[in-house]
Amino acid sequence: MAVVTLAGAHYSRYMRTAEAYFKAENAVPWWAAGIAIYKANFTAYTFVAIASLVYIDGMAGLLLESGPALAFLLAATVFARRWHRLRVTSPPEYLEARFNPATRKLFSVVGIAGTFISSGIRLYAVCKLVESVMGLPLLPTILMAGAVMITYTMLGGLCAVVVTDVLQFIILFLAVIPMFISSTAHIFMQGSWADFVARIPAGYAAFPHPDHGRTLGWLLAFWFAYLLDYNGDWGVIQMMCSTPTERDARKAAFLSTALAIPHAFLLLGPCFVARVLWPAEIADPGVVAQAETAYGRVALKLLPVGMIGVVAAAMLAATMSTLSVAWNVRSTSFVNDLYARFLRPHAGDREKILVGRLAVAAVGAIATSIAVVVALKSTGLFSLAQSLVGLLVIPLILPLLLGLLVRQARSWACMATFFGCTALAALNRWGYGLIGLSQPLAFEGELVAISVLGTAIMTGSCLFPRREDEARRVAAFLRRMDQPVPAPEKAPDIPAPVGVIGAMTLLIGALVMLLVLLPQSLLDRSLTAGIGGVLIAIGWLMKRSVPR
Repeated sequence: MAVVTLAGAHYSRYMRTAEAYFKAENAVPWWAAGIAIYKANFTAYTFVAIASLVYIDGMAGLLLESGPALAFLLAATVFARRWHRLRVTSPPEYLEARFNPATRKLFSVVGIAGTFISSGIRLYAVCKLVESVMGLPLLPTILMAGAVMITYTMLGGLCAVVVTDVLQFIILFLAVIPMFISSTAHIFMQGSWADFVARIPAGYAAFPHPDHGRTLGWLLAFWFAYLLDYNGDWGVIQMMCSTPTERDARKAAFLSTALAIPHAFLLLGPCFVARVLWPAEIADPGVVAQAETAYGRVALKLLPVGMIGVVAAAMLAATMSTLSVAWNVRSTSFVNDLYARFLRPHAGDREKILVGRLAVAAVGAIATSIAVVVALKSTGLFSLAQSLVGLLVIPLILPLLLGLLVRQARSWACMATFFGCTALAALNRWGYGLIGLSQPLAFEGELVAISVLGTAIMTGSCLFPRREDEARRVAAFLRRMDQPVPAPEKAPDIPAPVGVIGAMTLLIGALVMLLVLLPQSLLDRSLTAGIGGVLIAIGWLMKRSVPR
């Protein structure tokens, strides 16, 4: 936490313009953007809510978490070039150019409000995991983590977010890969592969699993939600728009696809193994609250004592990177889509940066407060997140993406799609009798109904006549989206991130090496030293790659 705060302080001196603070002067390298895109879309929620699903339902959870790879592949092949050509600072800026100013206002306000809830859930998830691994009290951990994320995001803008994303990616995988290797080794330490297969509970390795509601329709519905969520995520869009060229944006999306392919089995496979080998030691699969601590309990069982702390830090880092991206892009939206667009059109760079930093503080403080409320109410994370998909995710993202694909949609179609989808989701939850249902539609049914309605509204709007001024504005927008943007001619004033990431990795590696001094077995000490050595080597190579 201290190191990532230093990263924010380091980049704060280069944040002289709004373009630098909010878009890193369009100089984010493709490899850093690709890692940031991948990292921005999984958090400790993965290791709490999705890990609990894997522990309870086995193969259903692993297949569910394979969806992000498909989403990133769609981004690389369809959306990356479109977003880069628009070169927007935030998605609502695109909504005004494509639709109208009222749409920009609405989506800015609703998007920021949605971030409060999603960030609160994610922050609670990571602190719940840290509580299960390290025994730290939940509420103080939430407050501390929120304060640190607010600090480094406020200071360094998008540059600090990208640098810390890459560092946290390195630490995360050097923590979870030993867990995967150790869990696999235990399969053969306790017998053969055939013995392991024979011990798998009935239905645990099978799919579909209709007794638990894990049907093919359920899986396809969630994969579809991933396709929408990840391609319409404001942080992902910001990264694609901040690379130097259109080709870089596509390469970033392809890199995130490659990283997401082994994601589910590498990160969550240990929970599957633990349910088979040590079901009595880890958690009761019939109790959701216990299942949500399964990943932390597996880490306690499999890892050396020092590396358990590294895993906790890695899980915390995963969420910190996601939230910092979300808070940065929402502060960007507030400044550019509301403050500078409608309240203070003549605001200078210094004023915009100040307001942006205050917006980060406000978003972070509200999200931290919501995390505290979720902790006090003890709601199941997976069911809570699932219930938000229809009410917030689909109504916000579906019209955002359809606006790029349905070229003749009318200016009013985006807002009509949003209100129509939200109304249908609300009726399904609280007024299903009014629409002739005896009970609410299941998750997959609701998702299909909302998506069909939204697509029908957007495409159906093409049948209505268009005013001349609207036709001219949309034609200008489409010409802009059809033309690639040349690479920047001026070299950025912000230093390349590779040297800073290398220095931070070296420091983290040195700290990990100190963990060999803790009392532990020779094998555990060797594993800890090996991980610390790899971090030092990676940091040294990154430092060496910086041109002198």
